[in-house]
Amino acid sequence: MTVAIDVRGVTKTYGTGDAVVHALEGIDLEVRSGEVLFLMGPSGSGKTTLLSIMGCILRPTGGLVSIGGEEVTGLKESQLPRVRLARIGFIFQGFNLFPALTVRENVELALELKGIRGRNARHRSSELLERVGLLDKALQWPANLSGGQKQRVAIARALAGEPGIILADEPTAALDGTTGRAILDLLRELAHEKGRAVVIVTHDSRALPYADRIVTIEDGRISNGERGE
Repeated sequence: MTVAIDVRGVTKTYGTGDAVVHALEGIDLEVRSGEVLFLMGPSGSGKTTLLSIMGCILRPTGGLVSIGGEEVTGLKESQLPRVRLARIGFIFQGFNLFPALTVRENVELALELKGIRGRNARHRSSELLERVGLLDKALQWPANLSGGQKQRVAIARALAGEPGIILADEPTAALDGTTGRAILDLLRELAHEKGRAVVIVTHDSRALPYADRIVTIEDGRISNGERGE
């Protein structure tokens, strides 16, 4: 399998002097296309910080990050949106839906940013919403959805444009057991059958059977090596 994300010696600190916080210290990690990798560990261990750095949302204080073979830590801030748009789909814990747009429009906006418009966008958004079981909610406003339904819209939006990398922060946290398994089945299918690299931050022990590898982070460091193939 090819390396989709390569993290080398990554550190992240906040503050200075006596107030300095070391969120990440010397992280080395490869994420490969075609696998589901779980990042696990206690709250405040650095999991979401690492996920955000891999997604080019946060910059590391030190070290190197390569996305699809392109070293991104040296890019200008204005160049990072291109990398995110072309390569990465995000599933945020807080959903980040636009409240003034319908469910379909939230998905179509992501497609439009990737150059997919008009009839093609409508067809593709319907496919994505059907895949997450929400086609019947296409004309609803986010405010009218449950937390689990909002999460599924966020997942459909993340899949727009067929990104090679999917980064998910607690994607099953707001879902019941049946819906959570369906979403994990979908993410695993995208990895194993479509060759995507899927990274999931989770505390959900129900999700563990879906992991190809588990990396545990404690106090900003990888603490256990890696479990899995």
